[in-house]
Amino acid sequence: MIYFDVLLVVFLFAYIKFNKKFNLLNPAIIFLLFHSFFVTFKGIQIFLFDAKIVSNQWYSTFVTVEEIEKAILLADISLIGFFIGFFVLKSNFIKKGKYLEVKFQNLKEKRASLLKSYLLLIIPLGIFGFFSFSFVPGVAQDEIVYETIPLILGSLGIVSALILIYEKGFKPIYLIFFFSMVIAYSLQGTLRFRVILPFVFLLLLYLKINNLKFPPVKYIVIGFLLLLLSFPLKEIGKSFQEGDSIRLTEVISDSYEEVSSGESGDLSFIEQSAAMVGAIDMKDIIFYGGTYKPILFFWVPKKIWTEKPKLNQWQFDISISGREFGELGQISMLSGESYANFRYLGVFFVSFFVARFYAFLFFVFHRVNFKHPGFLLLLLFNMVLFQVWRDGMISFIMFPITNYLPIMILYFIKKPIPVK
Repeated sequence: MIYFDVLLVVFLFAYIKFNKKFNLLNPAIIFLLFHSFFVTFKGIQIFLFDAKIVSNQWYSTFVTVEEIEKAILLADISLIGFFIGFFVLKSNFIKKGKYLEVKFQNLKEKRASLLKSYLLLIIPLGIFGFFSFSFVPGVAQDEIVYETIPLILGSLGIVSALILIYEKGFKPIYLIFFFSMVIAYSLQGTLRFRVILPFVFLLLLYLKINNLKFPPVKYIVIGFLLLLLSFPLKEIGKSFQEGDSIRLTEVISDSYEEVSSGESGDLSFIEQSAAMVGAIDMKDIIFYGGTYKPILFFWVPKKIWTEKPKLNQWQFDISISGREFGELGQISMLSGESYANFRYLGVFFVSFFVARFYAFLFFVFHRVNFKHPGFLLLLLFNMVLFQVWRDGMISFIMFPITNYLPIMILYFIKKPIPVK
């Protein structure tokens, strides 16, 4: 199975290069890069270099090679579904995009006073939000509260920095504010996406502003180092909380060793997904979209509805002896979640329809002035695409609301007017 996966990835990269479609703003490229790193690279380590199945450290009912092969197959079907959904029937999107590119080559903001007031409000809100969900010693809470309002408040700090850079540019004062938030959030030792995903947002914005399709080599190197640093971020935060010293060079070196040897638990997405797919087959469960139901009620506070279903309730339902997915909070990947709902056809068509949404955003808005709210929406959903690929449709619906609500509000505030 790994040989088919490698051939598929090579073919898709060749298709992109041959058709001159390589643009990091392109969600299909982002989807393919995630797959290449977390599925193909990990699969090669396991099947060709005998890397151990890291996720078995969490299970007493071990994941088998056959289960991993099936999970890779499902990931491949999802990848094919996404590419077909993205690149077919796009002519109307492209036509609309060219029209908007010309119309909004230069623009001004109709609601300038409202936008200015919002930007003035965003900094104090961001600082308040950070301290409302802070784990820095001296201002720490006793436990993390995974409720809608606390999650929204907790994201305000770093998201406010993103908004200021988007609206005001990459100026030193806003970059200092951003990196201050990055350091502060990193030392909390939890919810790493709050540190990692904003860099995706800024990278894509930088490429757009500078009319680049791919980042310069120095930024690729920096990005790789930041990626290595992100894996042990929980341990870094824990060390800080306990007052231990932190040696970044040693942390990065250890992280690289774990990644290159195949022993990093942070790369075990396909193994965790394989464990779930195997359990689904053992219990012969099909949810028929039931895993999406909790999304409808996520906004209801737990205090009001004490028996509110957990967002990952389906993971509790498929758990078997020796694989307690719900308690561990395991990663299903979009392919695994889709398989749980609709089996093989679901894996293809869920990815296909997600890709149709992304195709609309990309082909309509990627050429338009970066201050256009449509491009802002493309940035937002490109930023959360990793979580969608990793966790499924729950992240597609919830992440823009619970973690990036200020950006959604900015989208609705902005009303551009073309200027000749």
